[in-house]
Amino acid sequence: MSILESAKRRYSCKHFDTSKKISAEDIFALEEIVRLSPSSLNIQPWHLFVAENMEGKEKIASSTQGFYQFNQRKVLDASHVMLLCVKTDLNDAHLEKLIAKEDADGRFKSPEILQRAKEVRNWFLSQHATDKDRQSWATHQVYLALGQLLLAAADMGIDTLPIEGFDKEILSQALNLPAQNLEPVALVALGYSTADDFNKHLAKSRFEFDDVVTVL
Repeated sequence: MSILESAKRRYSCKHFDTSKKISAEDIFALEEIVRLSPSSLNIQPWHLFVAENMEGKEKIASSTQGFYQFNQRKVLDASHVMLLCVKTDLNDAHLEKLIAKEDADGRFKSPEILQRAKEVRNWFLSQHATDKDRQSWATHQVYLALGQLLLAAADMGIDTLPIEGFDKEILSQALNLPAQNLEPVALVALGYSTADDFNKHLAKSRFEFDDVVTVL
C-alpha cells in the first residue's frame, strides 16, 4: 500500500474488536517509528507510555471519567493504548545529553563542528525563553510524532483513534508524571475495528485540493 493510499484509508476508529490483538512485532515497529520521528533541532522532547494489558489500560481509562466518559470504552476495548508526553525539563542538561548522543553516533566530524552545533541549538532555544513558550514549542514537536504514528499504523493495517478528550491532571497523578518531568499530550488507542464501526463506513471528508494548496 502506498503512503497516499494509507492516508486515504486512515480514519478514527470508534469501535475496537476486543478479540484481536496487535502483534508484539508491530507494536515494537510503531514504538520505533515514534522514537525516530523528526523534531526541530532534533530535540526529541517526547516520552511514550504503552498500555498492552487491561491493568495498563485501566490506569489510562481512569482519566476518562465524567465529561470524558465517552472515551472510556474505546480505551478499554483497544488492543493497545499509547500516551505521548512532552518533557518539561528541556534545559541545559537535556541539550548536553542530546549533543553527547549525536557525537557518539558520529554526527560531528570535528570538535569545532560540535561546538558550533551547541551554539546554534542554544541560540534557537533562547528564542523560546519563557517556560510557557518553550513548552508550547516542544508540544508541537510531539504532534509531529503523533502524525507519524497515525500514518504508520494505517500503513500497517492497524486502526487508531487519537484522543485529546481525557483529564490530564488525573492521568498525571495516575502515572506519577510530574515526578518524571512529563506532561501528557495525547492518547492513541490502537487495534482493529469491528465490522459495524459506523465511522469506517462514512465517506472521508476534507476540503478540496485548491482550498488547501497554493502552488507558487
